[in-house]
Amino acid sequence: WQAANRLEKPQYETLKRLGRTGGRRYAPYIVAEATIKAPTMSGGGSSGFRACAAYLFGSKNKDRATATARPMAMTAPVRMVSEKDEVKVSFVMARNESLRSLPIPTDSTVRLKHVPAHTAAFVRFPGGRPTETLVAKKRHALDKTILRLGFRPAKHQPATLVYGYHDPFITPNFLRKNEVGVYVEPLA
Repeated sequence: WQAANRLEKPQYETLKRLGRTGGRRYAPYIVAEATIKAPTMSGGGSSGFRACAAYLFGSKNKDRATATARPMAMTAPVRMVSEKDEVKVSFVMARNESLRSLPIPTDSTVRLKHVPAHTAAFVRFPGGRPTETLVAKKRHALDKTILRLGFRPAKHQPATLVYGYHDPFITPNFLRKNEVGVYVEPLA
């Protein structure tokens, strides 16, 4: 639990906060993202997590210079988005890496992706892996709260973001930190 709290995370600035909800401005970062054909988060989340973990820990990557596997450091959060019939799970890459320095994924479901600077709002909560029902409930509450923070959901990116910060196998559920979020823009 404590080790997970010290993992590198994307850089962001907290813009506004209200209880467990806050708006953040993120700097750009890179992710390794697995896209899994599945109609639900629960249907694709585990497969996407395993694919990203295999890339990160070196069993499914090839270093550009040496053509050998290269394990990398764990970071946080694990990100998940469910859209239409796809679930996208991604691991944030360390800040000292670039798209040119990262190993090449050898699993066709994993690709490296640059995430541009963006603004998002999140609600934080403890517990085990969130169910789709809980995610929908948190998103509904978040949509109401972000208006009070001076934001609205971004029209061009309506997806619900689910972030997990702790190892699901070691950290007890009451110590785990989860977030449900949405990309936002200021109210006009």
